[in-house]
Order: sequence, then C-alpha cells, then structure tokens
Amino acid sequence: MKNLDLQEDLIHSIKLLDDKLSKRQIELDPKGYFLIKIDLITNELIVEHYLNNIDQKGRAIDPESGELIGCKTKNRNQPSNIYRGKSAKQVGIQISEGLGPFPISRIDHAMYIGRELQRAELCLIAGEQYLQD
Repeated sequence: MKNLDLQEDLIHSIKLLDDKLSKRQIELDPKGYFLIKIDLITNELIVEHYLNNIDQKGRAIDPESGELIGCKTKNRNQPSNIYRGKSAKQVGIQISEGLGPFPISRIDHAMYIGRELQRAELCLIAGEQYLQD
C-alpha cells in the first residue's frame, strides 16, 4: 500500500510540473506547426504539417490571409504534408531523417513533437482519445 501511495504522489507531482511547464512562453518554429491525431480505426498516428509565417512579435500568421493563428483558431488551410505511421518512431523518422528538407527548424520544437508522438502512440495502444498539448 505504501508503494502505491508513493507512485500516486510521483504521478501527481509530475502532472503539476508538466502543467506549469506547459504555460511557459515558447518561440514558434518558422517552418510551421503540426497537428497530431490518432485514427483508432486504422490504428495510425496522423501528423499534419502546416506552414505559417512569424510576425515581428513572434506570433504565427496564416501565410495566405495574414491573420493570426491562435491555439483555438479553426484550421482553414490545407496541410503542406501529412505523415502517417503505426508508431511514434515511424512518424518521427519520416519527419526528421533522410535528405530533407525537414519541416522542423528548432530543437525545442523537435523535442515537443517527439513527446507528443509518444503520448499519441500510448493513446493509440490503449484505445483512448488523444488531445495534443
């Protein structure tokens, strides 16, 4: 019983830390952004890459309309590329290996995509919904 309490305390402390870190200021990747989804019917990870421009304040702007792209903005433009795979590793390799060009230019963005792909894969395995952080 004591080990279970320690495990629950650890999980809770990690969640608190992650929630706090998710609120930090980040620099956007000028090469664009990704929307990660899972398809529980085909058992695939689906990763859509969208282009954007970055304004002088570091905000993402739709390359066609010039409008700000916010976290809650409904996506109207088409992805520049769609990656699909059965595992986080398979999709990660498609995004980051080979001759290029690569859709990621910032190491922090690459790390974030890796974390999110792992989370999405775990949801796919468990048959649970995935919500991108």
